[in-house]
Amino acid sequence: MKVECPRCHTDNKIEYAENILCKECEKSFKGYKFSKRKLVSSSAALLVGVVGGYQVNDVFDEIRYPLQVEYALVDTCLNASTSAVSKSWFNSKRDICLCAVEKTTKDVSYSDYKTDESLFIRRLKRNAERCS
Repeated sequence: MKVECPRCHTDNKIEYAENILCKECEKSFKGYKFSKRKLVSSSAALLVGVVGGYQVNDVFDEIRYPLQVEYALVDTCLNASTSAVSKSWFNSKRDICLCAVEKTTKDVSYSDYKTDESLFIRRLKRNAERCS
């Protein structure tokens, strides 16, 4: 049986005997009650790891809008103005539109977007201001 010394916490492999001493600190175990340590089987540990990993993976899965919708949202935001603009202004606006669409799609679910487009537009405008 393996027991842990209550004084120095060293594992000791022992057999039942009268005068049992810790192999590290050489103090007696007399007067203490012990129970066997139970080890988890490797198959149980594997099962816990697989189930736990699956649950954690679900947490990190993003629910995204369809790619065509995301593209259309960014394109509409970016090309709302028909006047000619400089390359640096265009790049800056692109970054703002990408930021705003990303934040808005995280705030408003795709099903909400389909049922209440005005909510999406309000949030998109607010996020565009925050991203600029």
